[in-house]
Amino acid sequence: MSKLIHVAAAAIFNPAGELLLALRDTQQHQGGLWEFPGGKVEEGESARDALARELAEELGIEIDQAATMPLIQVPYHYPDKSVLLDVFRVNGFSGTAYGREGQPLKWIQLAELTDYQFPAANKPIVNALLLPNRIAITPELPCEQYTSFVEQALQQGADKVMLRAKHLSDAVQRSLYTQLATTFEGLIIWNTSLEEANAFHASAVHLSSDRLQQLDNQGLQRRELFTGRWLGASCHSIEQIRQAERVEVDYITLSPVQPTRSHPHTPPLGWDEFRRLVSETRVPVYALGGVSLEHLATTIDAGGQGIAAISGFQPPVGAT
Repeated sequence: MSKLIHVAAAAIFNPAGELLLALRDTQQHQGGLWEFPGGKVEEGESARDALARELAEELGIEIDQAATMPLIQVPYHYPDKSVLLDVFRVNGFSGTAYGREGQPLKWIQLAELTDYQFPAANKPIVNALLLPNRIAITPELPCEQYTSFVEQALQQGADKVMLRAKHLSDAVQRSLYTQLATTFEGLIIWNTSLEEANAFHASAVHLSSDRLQQLDNQGLQRRELFTGRWLGASCHSIEQIRQAERVEVDYITLSPVQPTRSHPHTPPLGWDEFRRLVSETRVPVYALGGVSLEHLATTIDAGGQGIAAISGFQPPVGAT
């Protein structure tokens, strides 16, 4: 395997909420594509220090370290080289950004991000910028209480809600998903199979670890069969993570991070192991199991995308 090149990159936002992109020179590796500004980490240099140096050299700006947060770390292997991208979200800087090396720059709205072409290694960065940080997962509830749970979870800070209702019949789950997806347009992730998701034109589907493992490694049932936008999967080990990467999911949940009431006999990963597994993963990772909104900062500091929680979001009064 070729030597790993360590790169620090930044998703830089201005006060108007616009994101900065730079165009790679056609003579460079992956030239002619857009990228997130940054450069190589030198020997003995931290990724944050390298980022500050590179952005000063490339863009003429000084970043506010206090407003710079980890976004994602992406190990990626091209046929001719391997890179490790340490990516940070920069929300504060001084100076006016310009292409000091002659590179074209462009400020865009985050919603426009998918209109631009990036090197293959940057796809997880794009996903990390577009994915939410807080996902609520439905507990087992009577059918009539799901709407109330979704409303309350959103009020408590959830960005999206995953419908997970294995105790209900397939017919009831389909009806429930249709109702929730209509009421909360764009906010529902369905924990179901690819076949069900496609049949109901679901834009976001989450595969259980069992469904993930059932997908054919040879490519007969892979990402291209999904007609929606977001595909996620549940993982509990490095083997399942590798399967998720082969299937080309957009994100995974990794669990259990801490002890849970639902699986009291399952040994938790702990934050150190969560951090280690995240560092070996090239897709955004949500911490799941014994976590709540108060663990969001800990998760992001460990390299995670955010938290996914069941008990972390209060169910409706009277739910069991």
